[in-house]
Amino acid sequence: MLEQLLRFRECEHQGDLDAYARDVSRCGGIIIARELDAAAEKVYLTVTFSSISDREAFWEKFKQTDSAPFCS
Repeated sequence: MLEQLLRFRECEHQGDLDAYARDVSRCGGIIIARELDAAAEKVYLTVTFSSISDREAFWEKFKQTDSAPFCS
């Protein structure tokens, strides 16, 4: 398993976190941890992938989501 931490900005409430997590999941990321820092408007998602090719496929799909511009 490959693990990666995704950082998102412009996250003001649980609804934003849910939207980001939904896009990550739909693109093939398996979320194992979620952390919301509402005061800083940031969210952190720890994601795992079964292989490097799964991670690459995730990024190709994820780049096309509305959440991608907020991820660094």
